[in-house]
Amino acid sequence: MKKRTLLYIPALILFVFALLVLLVHFSWMIERQRTLTTDVAMPFNYNDGQVRTVYPEAEALDIKPGDKITVINGREFSRDAVWREELANSKERGTIDLVMQRKTPDGQTETRNLTVPLVRVEKNFGYYTTRAVGFTYTYFVPAFCIFVGFWVVFVRVHDPLAWLLLLIMLGFACIGLEGYGPGNIIGTFTQIFFSTWALAMFLFGVYFPERLSLDVKFPWLKWVLIVPFGFQIVLGFLGILKTFTGSALFVLPALDRIFDVIVVPLNALGIGMFFACLGYKSGTLQNLDARRRLKLMVYGTSIAMLPSFLIILYGIFAGIKGSFFDRAPAWFAFLALALMLVFPLTMAYVIIVHRAMDVSVVIRQGLQYAFARGGVRILQLVAVVAVILGVIWIFRSDRFRLVEQVGFVAGGFALVPLIDYAAKNLRVWIDRKFFREAYNAEQILSELSEDVRTMVETKPLLETVSTRIAESLHVPQIALLLKNGNNEFQPAYALGYENPPLEIEFSEADKTVEKLRRNEPLTIYQDDEDSWINDEIEKEEREKLQKLNSQLLLPIGAKDSLSGVISLSPKRSEEPYTPNDLRLLKSVAAQTAVALENSRLTEAIAREAAQKERLNRELEIAREVQERLFPQELPPTEGLDYTGACRPALGVGGDYYDFLELPEGKFGIAIGDVSGKGIGASLMMASLQASLRGQAIHCGSNLAELMKHVNTLVYDASTSNRYATFFYAQLDTRTRKLTYVNAGHNPPFVLRKNGDVLRLEEGGAVVGMLPSMFVNYTQGDIELEAGDVLVGFTDGISEAMNPAEEEWGEDAMLEELKNVYELPAEEILNHIVVCADRFANGAKQHDDMTMIIIKII
Repeated sequence: MKKRTLLYIPALILFVFALLVLLVHFSWMIERQRTLTTDVAMPFNYNDGQVRTVYPEAEALDIKPGDKITVINGREFSRDAVWREELANSKERGTIDLVMQRKTPDGQTETRNLTVPLVRVEKNFGYYTTRAVGFTYTYFVPAFCIFVGFWVVFVRVHDPLAWLLLLIMLGFACIGLEGYGPGNIIGTFTQIFFSTWALAMFLFGVYFPERLSLDVKFPWLKWVLIVPFGFQIVLGFLGILKTFTGSALFVLPALDRIFDVIVVPLNALGIGMFFACLGYKSGTLQNLDARRRLKLMVYGTSIAMLPSFLIILYGIFAGIKGSFFDRAPAWFAFLALALMLVFPLTMAYVIIVHRAMDVSVVIRQGLQYAFARGGVRILQLVAVVAVILGVIWIFRSDRFRLVEQVGFVAGGFALVPLIDYAAKNLRVWIDRKFFREAYNAEQILSELSEDVRTMVETKPLLETVSTRIAESLHVPQIALLLKNGNNEFQPAYALGYENPPLEIEFSEADKTVEKLRRNEPLTIYQDDEDSWINDEIEKEEREKLQKLNSQLLLPIGAKDSLSGVISLSPKRSEEPYTPNDLRLLKSVAAQTAVALENSRLTEAIAREAAQKERLNRELEIAREVQERLFPQELPPTEGLDYTGACRPALGVGGDYYDFLELPEGKFGIAIGDVSGKGIGASLMMASLQASLRGQAIHCGSNLAELMKHVNTLVYDASTSNRYATFFYAQLDTRTRKLTYVNAGHNPPFVLRKNGDVLRLEEGGAVVGMLPSMFVNYTQGDIELEAGDVLVGFTDGISEAMNPAEEEWGEDAMLEELKNVYELPAEEILNHIVVCADRFANGAKQHDDMTMIIIKII
């Protein structure tokens, strides 16, 4: 703690130094604007008195890039103030007297006296836009970068990454402080932090948010860049020393000139490594939240820096020095400067709003909407200003007739309310997409508290409560813990966790449970040192709350009776839970407690009824459960028309079909047939469904491995005479590539427009018959085309029998499929079932009948 406190001393000294630089810069800029004339300009562009770009008006005077101005109107050109004053004095007569020097090919200096005509500045749209960008770089960028950088350092003064971020922000601030010589405080500031900027970006890329894996293996590799960067910084400090003291310590002029040649490529390489490191880590880090933050930073900073980087590279290879406008067309240089403003905004947004460096919870709460919704207001203001500037330019321009000018002006003012309308809709979209959706939250949660009263099944109740809270308040992680028979609270349902925290338990004696018995919500800020969890509870209990990522705990119960707990993570926007949120959530928790009690009573009644009519009730329950295992809804999936149906031979059966919405645009398709019929088959079918859904989440696209795991699970959970034929496939809806494994099931058909029929046979043995050591599966794949129809079925359809005990057969079924190929999926399925029943001609259905149709549209 003492060392951490000492770190505030250099931070404070640097902050005072930066503040003085800002004050001096602003005072000089105000004085410069006061003496600056904007009506006329030189017919060439120059920097530190040296001509950079020559405009057509100066070509007749034989002025060339590299010429140096020494005298203006008889005054020595020692500083920019002389230029501004004499330019203003010469405005009326339209010319200015210059003394210019030029190096001749033989190394001599040629001096010439010139009377140069001044160019009248056309105040058009480009002029005002350039002034706006210049104002932003001159005033906003330095102040914003300095204050954000020091804010993060003062919050996390012990974190080396915070200091690297400060150096990055100070280096970027120097862009708005250019043009000052090395002999003053601003020139000293820019020389220091320009020379450290690339090194800071490189190291930030290596260590943020965690160390680069390549650096862990080869820690010496980064020193290949650190050493020359360090030498560059030393040269910079020696240059400052020489400027102020004339000291002879600067004794390496030859090496200095050599290093000056490679300094631009070296800094470009360091900045490029910043993007390379962060880009690599954004796709490889295990922490998904860290990857999300990194992607935001990489995309934003890349957009900001890429045009400037291209201009610098072009200048290196073309041997062109000077400003952006010397190295690239004016429009591209202007675009590069405008986009560079995105760099500090992106860094600040990711660090502060997305908590990439975990800044203090107390400070950050007031800044969330300032960056997100405030950013929309800034865009709205910029758009309105752009419209106004455009109107002014059109009105002042002599290119348009009066009628056209009036029309353009009216159109410009008509755009202002449209911009306001668009900005309002954008703010609403941001609320809906990323933040609270406050106007819907109260309605949704109020309806939820009414709906849960009538729910008597525990799992749907918990799922509904979790989903509706997550939707209304944008809470990414929710866990519902219920009291078990051992009086311990365990997660009964979890939403949004990569690995559900099912092993967590809270006992009656835990401090958290004691607090929740007061029937009041508990707010938790785990990164706040003053929060009650850091003072009142033990480390083990604190770690449990950290695994749940809890920010709010809601008690489920009445008075001193606690039957469960709802754990809510921080919102996606990280805005705190408001008093209105707490009021609504308490109502939901209270009604959930009533519904849970009703659920328990319902279960008790069901058990009593089952004892009286056990066999009939078991069959009914099994049928209801089995029906719920089939897809209850078929969510619209882009590019697909699909349906499925199952008709058991008895009350319950062993056929199974399923459709799974998977990540990354994948769509799961399953159909199976368990040996036997009745309750035993239905129970194995339920086991098969649970096994598949569990494995589909973890195994990704390796369907052969998935099927092997499913075989193991079903084998372990079933008797030796139970097995299932099973077909599972995953369709990539973006590429239409179908990957599948057929475990002994009737091969599904793929019907094509040209009449071709493909059978999907690749796979292996049936599941559940043999242990996995004796079973291997292979997966096949096929590229589906628009118009293709995938048909999966069980033998209850293809082997439908008539009273003469003749089978319908796959060939007859296939002919019927070809006849209705063009119909929608549901009509195809209904037609095939009708045809099978017509063939059966009233004969008893001897097996479960299941079919799925997936049509590529």
